[in-house]
Amino acid sequence: MKSVALVSLNSSWSQSNLALYYLREMIRDLPYRVLMQAYSINEPLMQILQGIVAVKPDVICFSCYIWNREMVSCLCQAIPKILPQVVIVLGGPEAGRIPGDKNIMRILGSGEAAFRALAIEGFEKLAEAEAIPLSSVPYPYHPEDKETLQDHLVYYETYRGCPYHCDYCLSATDERRDSRFDLDKQEDKKRLQAELDALIVLQPRTVKFIDRSFNFCKAQASWIWEYVISAECTCDFHFEIYPDLLTEADIDLLAKAPEGRIRLEVGVQTTNDVVNRDCGRQSQWQKVRQALLELKRRTRVRIHADLLAGLPGEDLSSVIRSLDDLCACQPDAIQLGFLKILPDTPMYDKAQSLGYEWLDTPPYQVLASDCLSFADLSHLDEYAHLLGLYWNKQEFVPQWSALLLNHTASWVLDRLRELHNQAGISLHSVSRADRFRIMQSLMDHLY
Repeated sequence: MKSVALVSLNSSWSQSNLALYYLREMIRDLPYRVLMQAYSINEPLMQILQGIVAVKPDVICFSCYIWNREMVSCLCQAIPKILPQVVIVLGGPEAGRIPGDKNIMRILGSGEAAFRALAIEGFEKLAEAEAIPLSSVPYPYHPEDKETLQDHLVYYETYRGCPYHCDYCLSATDERRDSRFDLDKQEDKKRLQAELDALIVLQPRTVKFIDRSFNFCKAQASWIWEYVISAECTCDFHFEIYPDLLTEADIDLLAKAPEGRIRLEVGVQTTNDVVNRDCGRQSQWQKVRQALLELKRRTRVRIHADLLAGLPGEDLSSVIRSLDDLCACQPDAIQLGFLKILPDTPMYDKAQSLGYEWLDTPPYQVLASDCLSFADLSHLDEYAHLLGLYWNKQEFVPQWSALLLNHTASWVLDRLRELHNQAGISLHSVSRADRFRIMQSLMDHLY
């Protein structure tokens, strides 16, 4: 019997790989011995290579993303030198950009049906296979996975596709409107509840829904939020939402959630409506702002808000204004991220036409935009580190509330950076004692 190793290279030890669990279920009834191997990209390459080779698989499967592409590339070069007969199957958004062709087969796009067809062919040739709807993809997990997934971040999805087509997103050209459930059907409600029950049995640290704009399907979002709010479990649930879609009824419902149960990832990107609109994102800052303030005032959900520096047409002053606007709403965590020029997105062509510079290899991060120099981006990167040190750890909530009464967030971050420079303390690996000493110095100076 051939053995198939499904190898995940996750960004940290606590992550997991939903795609490979799907693939396992797609061939569960076929005559293969399937091995699940999970690693972190932070582990030594040789150690990972030794672990893969030790089980002597006939087929090795990798799911390729911007965070693991370089390591997958190295392994694809090394493995055939040790196991010359092995077949390597690559899937995921970066599969087409892994160099080399020795022993390698690539599945591009939705992979479940194509992988099963390949397995039926004995992993000897790729066969034509029409993508199957998400409703037909098997539930990916089993109770025995608890040993691996307990206290980990476990991924789950109920919808594929996104209606908003933001230029910088991999979903920009995705025309799918593919729901796993039709809650007008009683049997689908029962199946959804059974799958959510099964997720809780795994005792994960977090269940993260990977649906883009989770609350686009409003009735389903409300049903799942009601389930999550009343569930007896120790994990939390993470949802990426489109903030403009939040209603009074949504906030009333979310207000019932116990503390620590729900995390909302809110993609703000910029508070400059013109910049958002020019990127295909139909978002209005005043509406988003009101939703953030109401969530903060009336609920106990944890709010993680994202900004994105480097968008076309947005200069340094606009990014800083977005930062100040967002901080004034006091979400629990703020990620000041940097635009990535992902291949196969509309932003790739737009960035070329506007004279952008960016990394040629993952994560494809912007080095200069049409309005931001590298020096500007470096300045904002310091802000991102300072937010990580002094905002996102939630160690200085009262201090920030007091400071924002009279100052903008960027003014505070500038003072914190000056204090770091004066003390000769870098913005990396800062001890808790140093963080408290720096913040106390700032408060003593002001008050």
